[in-house]
Amino acid sequence: LVCRKVLANREQSEQLWRSYSNRVRQLAAGRLSPSSQGSSDEKSTVCRWEVGPLEPWLKLEAVHSLCTLLLQAMDLLGGGRSPWESKPELWGKIDRERQRLVRMGWSFCDCNGEMKE
Repeated sequence: LVCRKVLANREQSEQLWRSYSNRVRQLAAGRLSPSSQGSSDEKSTVCRWEVGPLEPWLKLEAVHSLCTLLLQAMDLLGGGRSPWESKPELWGKIDRERQRLVRMGWSFCDCNGEMKE
């Protein structure tokens, strides 16, 4: 989420993700020290900790964002859209999330820019 919502661009996100991945590996390796307790099964499970590439996580976050925005559009969240946000603005956000998924390779999300209310 930090990689997607806080950082300014994909390069910064990838750098942070590499640092995070390395830290997870270090923590996993530290839990495998001779002083660590636990069965060999537990140790081998910890040894395989990998966060994987960033892109699937970005796609998951985009899908989550789309679902949230669509629920807002349908007013199913109880409170509805923010009073200061117009319907065209909300549809614009939805379209930007959709376009983000298209850029990440999900061509089935491409509707040639046609967003209908």
